[in-house]
Amino acid sequence: MNRREVIWSLCGGWAFSFGRDPTAGSSADSRKLVDLEIIVSSLKDAIAAYEGGASRFEVAIRLDQGGLTPSLSLVESILRRVPIPAGIMLRETSGFTLNGSEELEKLKGEATALAKLPIDGLITGHVRGGRLDLSTLRQLTEAAPAMRFTVHNAIEMTSDPLAALRALRNLPSVDGALVTGGSGSLAERMARLPGYEQALGPNRRLVLGGLYLKNLAEAHWSTDIQTFHLGIAVRTPENPLGKVDTQKVKEARRLLSLPKT
Repeated sequence: MNRREVIWSLCGGWAFSFGRDPTAGSSADSRKLVDLEIIVSSLKDAIAAYEGGASRFEVAIRLDQGGLTPSLSLVESILRRVPIPAGIMLRETSGFTLNGSEELEKLKGEATALAKLPIDGLITGHVRGGRLDLSTLRQLTEAAPAMRFTVHNAIEMTSDPLAALRALRNLPSVDGALVTGGSGSLAERMARLPGYEQALGPNRRLVLGGLYLKNLAEAHWSTDIQTFHLGIAVRTPENPLGKVDTQKVKEARRLLSLPKT
């Protein structure tokens, strides 16, 4: 049993955490059981997301800067109070380019410290010269060898997202990638996802972000992706400084349960 499976078994899965029967009212042709991942920046955010039906978290502060590494004390407080898997952002500055060896060493130290906690993984990614910064990513995975990693929006900041996704196959510790589908209409974005999944390869998780409540159900039924990642969409006010709104998370969970029309 891997780290994710251990954490999930201890949490009892989101359906049991919320007192729900995971088989009630569902069928293969009417709905898909999916993960609802919510970005949280505080303990209050985490509790609100949990009460709304989130099945997992991304913990990150300073969403106005794209999400930065939270303090150990914040992560520990969330882990003590909220029993669902949490991935932790590993990012020191607002850009996607590493700013020298000092920043790298700080990230490596944070990765090592966070890996001692019962978290579900680390979320990171940098770009150099239009390509995914694989050297930095490899050093971070080596700093926390038992930890699983997800590469975030840095994928689509490269000049060739498909090449970036294929490159992750050479890093066994990386088991996920967060994407939005790029630019354009929702249909255009969703049309890119099968190519993304093929490039990422088997036994790795593609996470879909960049969505709002108004297009969540359509996105759900336009793809086979099983993890949906929401940030601003479930905050009030609807901006990086807003707070997670339990009612919006409930609405997101409802939308992800609607039958295809």
